[in-house]
Parts: sequence; structure tokens; C-alpha cells
Amino acid sequence: MPNRCLAHSVVFGLTCLFLHLAIPLAIRAQAWVPEKGSGTVTTIYQKVDVRYHFNAVGMKQDTGHIHSHNVTTAWEYGVTDKLAMDFDVTYVASKYQGTRPHGPPDTGFFHPTFQDVHFDLRYNVLTRPLVLTPFVGFSIPTHDYPVQGHSAVGKGFKEFLIGVNAGRRLDSMMPNTYFQVRYSFAMHKRFAGLNLNRTNVDWEIGWWANKSLTFRFIGNAQRTHGGFDFPEDIHDSEDFDIHDRVAKANFAQLGGGVTYSVNRLFDIHVAYAPAPIYARNAHGDRGIIIGFSWNFSRGLSLSRISSNTHQVGREWDRGPNPVARSTSQFRVE
Repeated sequence: MPNRCLAHSVVFGLTCLFLHLAIPLAIRAQAWVPEKGSGTVTTIYQKVDVRYHFNAVGMKQDTGHIHSHNVTTAWEYGVTDKLAMDFDVTYVASKYQGTRPHGPPDTGFFHPTFQDVHFDLRYNVLTRPLVLTPFVGFSIPTHDYPVQGHSAVGKGFKEFLIGVNAGRRLDSMMPNTYFQVRYSFAMHKRFAGLNLNRTNVDWEIGWWANKSLTFRFIGNAQRTHGGFDFPEDIHDSEDFDIHDRVAKANFAQLGGGVTYSVNRLFDIHVAYAPAPIYARNAHGDRGIIIGFSWNFSRGLSLSRISSNTHQVGREWDRGPNPVARSTSQFRVE
């Protein structure tokens, strides 16, 4: 009983702390796949604030502030014990406050709408000594949303992704710890004659403190293989109109989070990160994320759940429970 009270106190204290900090970095347990017929539905809220823009040499520029409230709903499902599907869609509400608007959305008011849809297929090819799970995926805009301006909904591009997830338990170094890393390469159709393909690397180190509480150290980095440097490559009004969409955005960002398992069915996630530690041609995003996950399984009945409420431990051979992620929304843009 004292341990449970302590866990509740820790979660409450961390939640209060994170609400005053800031951008959501969250990584799903992509290396591990759920069992056949099992999966997770997650809803996440993230508050993102941008105070600075970074130019091509990393100099901070205060050209106005951007505030966003985003809600992502994500589904993960085990098609087989080796194959998993992931799907998510994001609803965005953002506004710009400043004296240098870049497009029609920069009116100083929120303009909520849906953004992009993401779909991935992951297939686990190795479980020992390293969990190895390649994936393919795609992302498409939900509709013809605004793409120009500080508070544009998104970039409006279709993209195809390939990559691999790797993970492993680290019990030999520290009990109840794990790591995982995700490498992805996003391919775009050339736009304005530019190569906008990019590489992303996401990583996570987690510590399972007890049956209910998992602490995570998380981060990501991006390299865009073409595009504009700002302001060197802006030569006319046409270049300026598209510079947000084609920026050669490179960055690295670190953050932390905690997942609390209420019972076998529900998880609560909280994460934060300050401004990026490295950024070029990018926004200095920072914010918080709060999420709720429902874990389901074939053969998991309500009577079994209610009778096993206190059995909230994870099956570590299957990896940690997920924190849902949208690859476009959880990154510096």
C-alpha cells in the first residue's frame, strides 16, 4: 500500500511539473509488435509553443510566436504475432502572434482542422539477441489545407517511408531497462525542382520502475537532404511563399516522459522537451504531451479485467507498452 501511494504521488508531482515545461517527443514501442488480435488505441493531446525560428546557421530569430493545440488518435493492431499495423490521424489548431505574418492563416486566431493520415506496416524478423522490426509506411494529407504561413496546418505533401526499428533489454547493465531506436527514410515527389527526402532517427531508453511506472528518456534527430537554406536561398516572392514547405530543416531534440499503468487496460502518458539542442532552418518547438491508451486483446474480458485490476505488470518479452506517435507532429518543423 505505501508503494502504491508513493507511485501515485510521483505521477502527480511529475504531471504538475511537466505542465509547466514543454514539445512532445514520444516514441511508440516500434521494435516490439503486439500479439495477434491485440493492440492499443491511444489519444494524445499536445501543446506546442514556438518562440524562436532558427536560420541556416542556427541563429535564433524572434519573428513572432506560434501556439498549437493538437490531438492525435492512433491505433496499433497485431495482424499476426510478427506483423503489426499502425494508423494515426491528427487534428491541429494553431495561431500566430507577431508582426511578420507569412500567409492567410496568420490572423492571430486559431483555425482548427485535420492534418495528415499515417499508416505503417511493421514485421518482426528477429527477437534475439536484438529485436529487429523493419517497416514501410505512407503519409497523406486529409484534405487541401493551408500550407503557407507560420501557423499553416502542415506541409501538404504525400510521402513514402521505409525504415527499421531495433530494441533490446539492458538487464545486464541495469535491471528492468530497455532501449530502442528507429531509423526512417521519407521519400517525396520533387517539389519546385527540389529534393525534399529526409532521414529521421528516434531513440528511447526506458526504465520500468515498478509494475505501474515507466520512465523514458527520448529524443530524435532529422536531416533533410535538400531544400532551401534561409534566408540565403530566398531570391523572390515565389521562393518566400514556399520556404516553410521546402526548408532544409535539420535538428536534434531531447526530452523525457513517464507512463503510468492504471491497470491492464489503461495507461497514462506524460512527456516534455525544451527547445531543440540543435536546429537549422527550423522552428524552436517546445511543449508538453498528455496521452491515454486503451490496451485490448482477444480473450480479454471485462470480468477478467475487473478481477485482475492490480495485476498491471508488463510482459517484457513483448516490450513496453506504446506511447502513440505521429511522425510529422512530434518533430521540429
